[in-house]
Amino acid sequence: MAGKSSGTDQSVSARKLLKTAKTAAELRTAQAVLFPSELSMSQEQTAKVISRSVR
Repeated sequence: MAGKSSGTDQSVSARKLLKTAKTAAELRTAQAVLFPSELSMSQEQTAKVISRSVR
C-alpha cells in the first residue's frame, strides 16, 4: 500500500507539471497545488483565480 505524499513531494511534482503542462487542465492542476502553498492563498481565492469551484 502506498503512503501519502508529503507536501514537498506534491510541490515538486506540481512545479514540474507547471513547466510541462500541455493542456489548461494540467496547468490548473499545478496551480491548485502551488497557489495555496507558495502564495498562501485560500482554497476560495485559488478557485476564483483558476476559474474553478471549491469542492
